Amino acid sequence: MGVYSDSACTQTLTSIAWGTVAPGGSTSRTIYVKNTGTVQMTLSMTKASWNPAGANGPITITWDKESSNVVPGAVATATLTLTVSSSISGITNYSVDITIAGTG
Repeated sequence: MGVYSDSACTQTLTSIAWGTVAPGGSTSRTIYVKNTGTVQMTLSMTKASWNPAGANGPITITWDKESSNVVPGAVATATLTLTVSSSISGITNYSVDITIAGTG
C-alpha cells in the first residue's frame, strides 16, 4: 500500500499541511492510495499521538474511503477532511499521526 500526494503516484505523502482552520470550520485534502500488492485490500485509517492530547475531540479527521476495497495495481482517490469544533479553546498548534493501511 502506498499513499501519494499526486494522481500519478510518484510523490509519497509524508505530511499534510492543513493551514489555518477557524473554529467551526473544516478543510479537505485529496490523497491517492495505491494497492501495490497482489491481493485486494480493504482500507482503514487510524489517528494516534495527538499533541496536545486535548486536540483529539475538538479536532477531527475523517475520510471517504474507510472499508473501501482496492484491487491490486489500482489507485483510490480519497478525501481527508479536518474539522474544528466551534467550541475549541486554547489550541493553536497541534500534530497527529495518521496511518492509512490496507488489509487483505
